[in-house]
Amino acid sequence: MRVSTQTHETVAHCTWLLCTLTQHCSSCLCIPSVSVEMCDQIAQMRRKLQRIGTNHILFLDETHKREGDTENYTIVLEGEPPYLLSDNTSAYAPRYDMIACCSGATTLPPIIYSSDERGRGVTAEMLLAYVRRLLAQAAGALDMYPLVLVVDRASIHHPERLLQEFHDWGCQDLVEVQLMPSAAAKRLSPLDNALFNLWRYKVLEKGSLTRSNIRRRMSDAWNRLSRADIQRQYRHCGLMRHQDPYFDCPNPSVHRHTS
Repeated sequence: MRVSTQTHETVAHCTWLLCTLTQHCSSCLCIPSVSVEMCDQIAQMRRKLQRIGTNHILFLDETHKREGDTENYTIVLEGEPPYLLSDNTSAYAPRYDMIACCSGATTLPPIIYSSDERGRGVTAEMLLAYVRRLLAQAAGALDMYPLVLVVDRASIHHPERLLQEFHDWGCQDLVEVQLMPSAAAKRLSPLDNALFNLWRYKVLEKGSLTRSNIRRRMSDAWNRLSRADIQRQYRHCGLMRHQDPYFDCPNPSVHRHTS
């Protein structure tokens, strides 16, 4: 009987503790992390981009991969070793940074910088070099007017300098560079939202990354993203015409937006 009583007491205590933690976590999750003003700023930008049309909207951002990166889990045939050999597997492995851009219909050629080339990080000058070497010509070849480039508020993104660089290198179709509201990239950018995640899967489809294949695998995976992949993420970010600009408001009953 004593064992049974202690067991019931232990179960009761664990149940109380679980309920307490659940209530605490639930109350934390119910606290809105996005203000009414932020939702309004995002909706205002969505309305503007929806009027322009997805084929005229370019998104640009930076991402990276490291030597030795590989899928965490995979399927192997019977008799094959259940592991992959890699020279670099730590956070100190050489890092390759990619600057990439897409329109609502296609990806544009990326540029990839090795750890030796990037130094302590991608700089504004490296971004402008990308515009000069690849992006201005590729954007001009889209033959779309007008074009609007959308970037986040990273310190290397200078709208005036970017716009001037496009014009200096022959892309007069770009008429504006827009900065997203602070902390809005997850809701507004198809790159930050999911395209980069899809790209990461494609990069690792053929095994781990090595010094000899990492650049090619990164650029090939980016160029293989399809129009359907891109359109899906533009829609997910509320950039298609006639979408409700407040569709992803995290607390509509409190914010009470009017579309």
